[in-house]
Amino acid sequence: MMPGIFKTFKFRLFLSYLALSAGVLGAAFFLVYQRLERTEVSALRSKLSDEAALVSAQLRSSDIASPEINTLAHSLGLKVRSRLTIIGADGRVLADSELDSASVKGMENHADRPEVAAALEGEAAYELRRSATLGTVMLYAAYPVRFAGRTGAVVRLAVPASQLESLRTLLKKTLLAALALALLLSLFLSMAVSAGFSRPFEKIVYGSKKFAAGDFSYRIQKDFHGEMGRLAETLNSMSAAIQEYLRRVETQSQQLSAAFGNMAEGVLVTGPDARVTALNPAMERIFSVKTEASVSRPLLEVIPNARLSKICARVLSEGKPVSEEMELSTPVRGIFSVTASPVFENGGVSGCLMVVHDITEVRRLEAKRRDFVANVSHELKTPLTAIRGYVETLLGGAVDDRKHTIEFLGVIHAQAERLDNIVSDLLKLSSLESSAVEIRKGNIELKDLADSLIAGLASVFKSKNAVISNMIPPGLIVRADPEKLGQVFINLLDNAVKFSPGNAQVELSAQEPRGNVKVLIKDNGIGIPQNQLGRIFERFYRVDKARSREMGGTGLGLSIVKHVVELHGGSVGAESAEGRGSTFWFTIPK
Repeated sequence: MMPGIFKTFKFRLFLSYLALSAGVLGAAFFLVYQRLERTEVSALRSKLSDEAALVSAQLRSSDIASPEINTLAHSLGLKVRSRLTIIGADGRVLADSELDSASVKGMENHADRPEVAAALEGEAAYELRRSATLGTVMLYAAYPVRFAGRTGAVVRLAVPASQLESLRTLLKKTLLAALALALLLSLFLSMAVSAGFSRPFEKIVYGSKKFAAGDFSYRIQKDFHGEMGRLAETLNSMSAAIQEYLRRVETQSQQLSAAFGNMAEGVLVTGPDARVTALNPAMERIFSVKTEASVSRPLLEVIPNARLSKICARVLSEGKPVSEEMELSTPVRGIFSVTASPVFENGGVSGCLMVVHDITEVRRLEAKRRDFVANVSHELKTPLTAIRGYVETLLGGAVDDRKHTIEFLGVIHAQAERLDNIVSDLLKLSSLESSAVEIRKGNIELKDLADSLIAGLASVFKSKNAVISNMIPPGLIVRADPEKLGQVFINLLDNAVKFSPGNAQVELSAQEPRGNVKVLIKDNGIGIPQNQLGRIFERFYRVDKARSREMGGTGLGLSIVKHVVELHGGSVGAESAEGRGSTFWFTIPK
């Protein structure tokens, strides 16, 4: 923990301020000490100089030659409280306040002493050096004594250097105490300043860590000013901009993800090495694969089809979109529209985006539409051709032959009725397929509805010696549109009688499976081959085309039945065997 503190900005700032303060205070201590020392030494020199001048003023030329000069030196030395030495013009020591006369006579000549030599030249002089007589360091002040304009002697005052050292020691102690106090104050000041400067820095560092961790909603509290305040404001603005950018990116990502996941078309993405990187649920459904087992695998392994792999390789190599329509038999069977586009990154192809659209149903519907148009054209052209032929015959002169004219007009009338039936059934079918078709449901008693319809078609059934047995239980009620449900009964009963031999036996019955009512119409007709049962509810589909046209059928009756029943939420079907009759059934929810 402690080594970490030493590396912090706060500690380094504190240490820098402390070091700077210590350096400045140390330099100040040295300069002040030198200045005060010079001042004290200068003051001491001035004091010695003044005292030396005072002593020299009291000396007379007669005193220099007097045998009592040493006594005078002692007296004057006590007054100035310094060692007093009187030196003659020749450098001999004449008197000393701290020596007796005998000792004075034994002292060496002082003419070579620097301060004495300078004073003999007429100038006051100072010198700090060790005394040869006392053996201690002394501060000397020498002053010339003038008689009649000439230097007749030199007065020298001396104080021990220990006095100066004591002064220096006191000065040092005082300054050191002041320095210690200043350093202590500097310590606290450095702590306060570093804390003040580091607090905004720490807030900015904390905010930066929040941003680095992805929390762009955090905002640095800007309770400081200056450069740090502007930096915090900039970081907050940057965070807000990034947060808004990420919000937009996330929204776009969700939109793209939703589109990617809910597209009807299959979408697959590969990398530059043709390995799958992503695919959507539609692609999984079309080719029966799973994303987890497909990602990072080569496309050819995921979807084992050489044509798809070649399209991907072509896009990756050429960097251009490719569109193809292909009929696949492996791994799935169907017709597909494939569009592949390159994915670019930094100017190069980094992958392939493949969109696969299953158009099997579209092509099937297109084929049915073509067949329908061809069938409609054929069905309409047949009666029109007959009508046109008989009309042309009549116009060619046959109109005068009454017998044949009546016959021809009968054929024209029959073909016109057939044409009218086709158009009428087409209009019914078109209405049933329209989204605007209206179903008016009500409670219908099935047996009563069937009885009324059978009664209405009694003449038709009688002409063909058909016997219709209504075995639907009484009281069986469904919710349906009576008019449209009547169309179902009429078409199925008409077919049952039409495709049965003479003395047709048709039976109506009903069952109640799982909340539905199942109505069955059974006949003893010619039956339907098993391989054609699946197509009998298609428009214009006939099992026996020649027989159907001969009987006046349009080929749309069963298609109308299927549409009406499905509009009611039910289903239709048929069971049959050739030569053993057929059973048609439909279900209606109760």
